[in-house]
Amino acid sequence: MSGTAQPRAARRDVVWLDDRLVPAARATLSVYDRGFLYGDAVFETVRAYGGQLFLWQRHARRLAASLRAFAIAVPDADLADAARAVLAARGLADGAVRVTVSRGKRRRPGARSHAAATLVVTAREIPAELPELRAQGVRVLLLPFGRGHGAVTDGHKTNAYLPAVIGKTRAAAQGAFEGLYVERDGTISEGTTSNLFAVRGDRLLTPALDAGCLPGVTRQTVLALARKAGLVCETATLAAARLHEQDEVFLTASTIEVMPVVRIGRRRVGDGRPGPRTRLLQERYRALVARMLAR
Repeated sequence: MSGTAQPRAARRDVVWLDDRLVPAARATLSVYDRGFLYGDAVFETVRAYGGQLFLWQRHARRLAASLRAFAIAVPDADLADAARAVLAARGLADGAVRVTVSRGKRRRPGARSHAAATLVVTAREIPAELPELRAQGVRVLLLPFGRGHGAVTDGHKTNAYLPAVIGKTRAAAQGAFEGLYVERDGTISEGTTSNLFAVRGDRLLTPALDAGCLPGVTRQTVLALARKAGLVCETATLAAARLHEQDEVFLTASTIEVMPVVRIGRRRVGDGRPGPRTRLLQERYRALVARMLAR
């Protein structure tokens, strides 16, 4: 099927493991791999458009910073080439690529070893419903737990992902798109897999990084686009009990882009439709993607 994406059934289910492409069914890790045993691993999720890795250098820099922070070895493979190889093998021009690097095989925490890091690169399709959800907005759930402040993993995407899994599961069980972490002081740090923004007049508000939220690549990009659009961008404390009172609320992440939030639990945000500033930032973000594809 030259020039077109392959039908789902025809796509090869392959991954990149350490230094080569491997059929997913034959890709195996050691039972002593630290990523499996302890969540001792970091990762990045990158959006691909037309086979191009969007904002790859920013993701690569953040991944490199996490590897340095946790003294995990840098894989020998070229990560961008591995990501593109997986996309091509799976027949995905558009998709989400996850690059995971674990510390590798060590029998116990703290043990000294010269074992190489484990590299796994996977790719998946973008959910078909995302454009419709971006057009109409989504409902989110306030979670009765947070991520905590001051953890050594703050600001890093690690495989210690159980809170996010629990949060996503609870949100899905109640028909919500995403769960928002409510910290002990009643403020919101972020979503389980997204950054949070609120609009009040011409001000764009988002939790500060020291609230425990991830320095999202899409978060950074949207802040830059908002400033160019004339919005005043500020970090702010967003109280969970009053989030629905903001003019507009939206989420950002590489896969979902700019996602309007129109309901928080049972409470409506604004008039229950995506607001004008959220729409503006959606348009600016899509224009940025189009410029990248035109290069």
